[in-house]
Amino acid sequence: MTRRNDRRNRQRGVAAALVLPLFLTMVLGAIDWGWFFYIDQLVTNCAREGARAGTLLPPRPTSTASQAESAAEQAGLDFLQRVRLNPTGVDATYTTVGGNDAIMVTVIYPVGSLTGFLTGLMPKNAKASAFMRWQ
Repeated sequence: MTRRNDRRNRQRGVAAALVLPLFLTMVLGAIDWGWFFYIDQLVTNCAREGARAGTLLPPRPTSTASQAESAAEQAGLDFLQRVRLNPTGVDATYTTVGGNDAIMVTVIYPVGSLTGFLTGLMPKNAKASAFMRWQ
């Protein structure tokens, strides 16, 4: 009778050893991907905020392209500081499209893996661009 109980206990241990790696992969992967999507949304909002700030200035000739670019970059950096991210990688460009003045803001933020478990699978950077023009 003790043999039967020993066999069951060993089978339970084998089942746990087979299920545990799969379970850890799913849990740590969900944490990493959740972190990436959270940062990706913050980067997208940063680009929008910067583009909006660049278009709040009156169009040329009242304000210059460099003023609009610096306003957009500063708004993006301020947004990143507000959400407690390291303020880097905000680039604003003043362009003319179809005779209309516009501003394009691109934000690249390094993300990587939060847990270190899926380092090879996670994207290295979150990137977003926003393009707005004056009406």
